[in-house]
Amino acid sequence: MKTKFYFMMLFVAFLTMAGLTACSDDNNEEGRKITDYKEYTLTVASAKLPGVLTSCGNNVCADVYAVKKEQATEWQAQGGIDKFEYEDGYEYQIRISETNYLDYSMGDPAWTEYELLEVLSKEHKSSESLPPHFIPNWYFEQSCPYISSEFAYAIEADRKEEIEKDLTTDATYRFEGLRYYIPFPTADKWFVLDDEMHTVEHGILLMRIKEATEFPETYKLLPPGQQVLGQGQFDFVTNASPGEPILRYDIFICRQASSKSIAPQHVDIWVYKDLTTYYKSKYPEANVKAVVIRYQMTNL
Repeated sequence: MKTKFYFMMLFVAFLTMAGLTACSDDNNEEGRKITDYKEYTLTVASAKLPGVLTSCGNNVCADVYAVKKEQATEWQAQGGIDKFEYEDGYEYQIRISETNYLDYSMGDPAWTEYELLEVLSKEHKSSESLPPHFIPNWYFEQSCPYISSEFAYAIEADRKEEIEKDLTTDATYRFEGLRYYIPFPTADKWFVLDDEMHTVEHGILLMRIKEATEFPETYKLLPPGQQVLGQGQFDFVTNASPGEPILRYDIFICRQASSKSIAPQHVDIWVYKDLTTYYKSKYPEANVKAVVIRYQMTNL
């Protein structure tokens, strides 16, 4: 738990996001009025999915309910439902109320509250035709850092040119033209998107702190060149195979260069992979001493 908390704090600094705080509310009911009230039935899916919640002008990635309203055929995102005691793995039919409020004394004057009225059914099953997530394209583009496919490399070998050509022409080192996005500040999920922002794959991001002594000496050939705040490891696993990472990288979290600006300072995350053993096997006659590549996590 401490490990994840440590990473989360650094990642929040990376985005320089203000913490999600409550809107101004002095509990003064004067001026508050109900603008709309309705009741309806929802089907609630057996698993929550990543989505984006908005509160007081802040957009935050979080797990949300997947629901269908009465005769609807498509799953939609739904935020919190007061008094609803949800249990993962069960599909629900519930009756809820939706109340819309307006109060100009509030920081966010218009809001909606949902409340459970009745649980109609609860069935142990896996809901069908669920989407991978409810994260809109604009959130990926504006708020999610991704691992840039552009990379630096260092090679120490007799046949350096041959290895260099291999590195620069193999599409796998550029993620086949895809991008690995990591929604922050949750930072425990990853998504692979194509150029049209379609989800190709998604899963869980496992993180752990590592000591500098656990890293190979080859990383010194491509030092971050900045003050290192921490280092660790990223394991990209799928929901189907949580014990078998499809990708594993070492990372350095570094402070950006000093600035006279009074704005909060970002940090950079450098992503490393040691390929020495692989190329020693592939080119046994090349006297390979070191091959290392380095990516940067970019936030638009």
